[in-house]
Amino acid sequence: MRNQIDEIVYDEETNRLSSELNELRQQMLILEQEKEQQAKIKERVNEIIQVLSLREDILEQFDDSLFNALVEKITILSPAHFVFTLESGMSIDEILD
Repeated sequence: MRNQIDEIVYDEETNRLSSELNELRQQMLILEQEKEQQAKIKERVNEIIQVLSLREDILEQFDDSLFNALVEKITILSPAHFVFTLESGMSIDEILD
């Protein structure tokens, strides 16, 4: 009887540890993906900083090459509501009055 109880306890503990290990592996995968995403964002921000630092003068009129270097896409939600998605991944809402 003692061996059966010990075996049952052993199996339950093994299953619990195996389940915990699988959960920790999944969490580690998620953290690695988040770290990779952050590295990509940092790289894009550095590219934006580099583009802006190359400008020697103050911007006095619209510069389409600068705009294209900074803005990845524009989403039009309504005729007066736009969302600018920058190359860094950041989004900026613009609502016209």
